[in-house]
Amino acid sequence: MKNVVKLLSFNTFIPVFYPALMLPIKPWRTKAIKMLDFHTGDRVIVPGVGSGHDLSSLPNDVHVDGVDISDVMLGLGRLKLKLFGREKHVTLNKMDAEKLFFDDNTFDKAILSLFLTVVFDAKKAFKEIVRVVKPGGQILIFDHLFRKGDVPTVLAKPIDAVLSYGFASVARVLDDIIEGHPVTVEKIVKGDPVGFIKGFLLVKH
Repeated sequence: MKNVVKLLSFNTFIPVFYPALMLPIKPWRTKAIKMLDFHTGDRVIVPGVGSGHDLSSLPNDVHVDGVDISDVMLGLGRLKLKLFGREKHVTLNKMDAEKLFFDDNTFDKAILSLFLTVVFDAKKAFKEIVRVVKPGGQILIFDHLFRKGDVPTVLAKPIDAVLSYGFASVARVLDDIIEGHPVTVEKIVKGDPVGFIKGFLLVKH
């Protein structure tokens, strides 16, 4: 049953619902992405790239590998790439982010935009991201994640256990996801007017 409900959602109503939902926070996502220190020739991975909502915010002199489990979302993303002439700079592939088909230490940057609260197993997916990012590489997380102590564990874990089978969780804790990995949170910015969403800039040691 793993990912079945999510896959169904992202191939049916989400491609229509998502763009309208995300439009109001587009400036906040762009601001968060600007925390990344891009260099010409950087290779960037975007798991859960969907229809490519963040691709227009990235520089033209980096190469982006976007992955997603949804054929419909990837189809929309490829259409956008053609319309905006970004096909040479972006590669989109259907792939489970919990099992990436990339070698260790491949990417200079990773952008996890509203991804860790949607992916089925956030810890497994983040482990894969850390694996494929180079030492010294930056990982941007833009999501509605709590910090340790914000939500009592006795409440957060049961809620997340149920919601992880649906569209998105609202009870995941950043510290639990990144625990044990060679990363440091370098900077945090607000990701919406009320601060429910945040941008977390991490660096891999």
